[in-house]
Amino acid sequence: MGIGEFVPGIVLLGIVIFVHELGHFLAAKWRGVTVLKFSLGMGPEMIGFSRGGTRYCLSWIPLGGFVQMAGDHLEVDGSMPAGGPENFLTHPWFGRVIIAVAGPAANLVTCFAVLVLTFLVGVQQPDWPNVLGPLPDSTFAYTQGLREGDHFTRFDGHALITWHELEAAAHDMDKRASSKMELSRDGHAYTVELPIERMKQVLRDLSPPPPPPIVGAVSTGMPAYRAGVKEGDKVLQVGRVRVRTFSDIASGIRGHADQPILFQLERDGTAFGLIIVPMRVDGTGEGALIGIEAQRGMEWTERLSVTEAVPAAFRGTGRMIGDVYGSLWLTITRPAYYRESVGGPIFIGQMARDSARRGLDRWLYLMALINIAIMAFNLLPVPLLDGGHITLALLEGLRRRAVSGRTYMNFQKVGLVLVGTLFVFILSKDLMRPFQRLRAIDQAPRETTTVAPSQR
Repeated sequence: MGIGEFVPGIVLLGIVIFVHELGHFLAAKWRGVTVLKFSLGMGPEMIGFSRGGTRYCLSWIPLGGFVQMAGDHLEVDGSMPAGGPENFLTHPWFGRVIIAVAGPAANLVTCFAVLVLTFLVGVQQPDWPNVLGPLPDSTFAYTQGLREGDHFTRFDGHALITWHELEAAAHDMDKRASSKMELSRDGHAYTVELPIERMKQVLRDLSPPPPPPIVGAVSTGMPAYRAGVKEGDKVLQVGRVRVRTFSDIASGIRGHADQPILFQLERDGTAFGLIIVPMRVDGTGEGALIGIEAQRGMEWTERLSVTEAVPAAFRGTGRMIGDVYGSLWLTITRPAYYRESVGGPIFIGQMARDSARRGLDRWLYLMALINIAIMAFNLLPVPLLDGGHITLALLEGLRRRAVSGRTYMNFQKVGLVLVGTLFVFILSKDLMRPFQRLRAIDQAPRETTTVAPSQR
């Protein structure tokens, strides 16, 4: 594994953490709180300069940055720092709320901006060769002579080699009275020419051939990942369901969340079995997943204009917020069950590396998602986090009386225990996950392995 493997994760985490700290920095400057140091990166200072009472520096460890404000810690004797509004802890409560919220707000804005950029740069969409997929004899297209396996070659004069080209050629179909599709079967050409509404009905009946049951990607930390499933593995059977296409895998696990299922797979000509327990994705247990994707062969790039990208980014940001808070709620209410999905910097680095391999759009999407995750986590009303500062400031505003140094100290001690315990747990998961993965990959072709979400 070369140093280049770590670059996507370092850059992603660096940007996410930096914009978070930049939000705090700008809000503190605006509110008149003295900022002693603003660092790009962590650890010892590499280079820097001082201006306006603030030390701006570039540090050696390229992960995010930090802001050091005057009066953001208690005195040695446990009392509040002496001073006025230029110190963070003695700043008016509403100002502290603004400063604390600014970090998560910066992540929210960054998520939206990254999604806009993603749509402008282009999202890779799957495409297929110009071959017709399954076509039941009950469809209108079947009655017009079209059959599974036929190749469509032209549509209204446009030469076609992919499904996306067919969709693009059919986009302006309404401008004509009739439409013509040219196809071939076993080397023999034939033509279907119909009125526009009838041709639309034909197109609705058509679909590309389903992808084969070959694993194209494995999501880090999911049941398939922990079981040792690899890219390129072929799924032969799921429980009692014989698998012929990739969609058959979803059919085999549907309604079997939290239940062990025997997967028959093939790798390098060797068949083997894995018992995997799909993870629940909804309250009914009907929805289940193991964390694999189909192979992506042909692709086309979908780019949006600015006027299209902005509303799409608003909708995407809203969906991300709902998904992240939903996952956070499940993690809090069922920590033992979802603990394998929890990860820290190493986990995020693995996902960043994998997403970068699949394309810039995947990497940017992950960056947007991590921004929302950082926002949601930091807004939790837990001491040491932004949400803890917000909670204390709001409490002061309601009581109309400053929180004592003793109360603040006890509050921080609770936070230290909570955050410290969580940090140790996440770090241990981060460190163990790659080794568990390697062991599972080594054992998978040789023995049946059980991998189930913990119910304890």
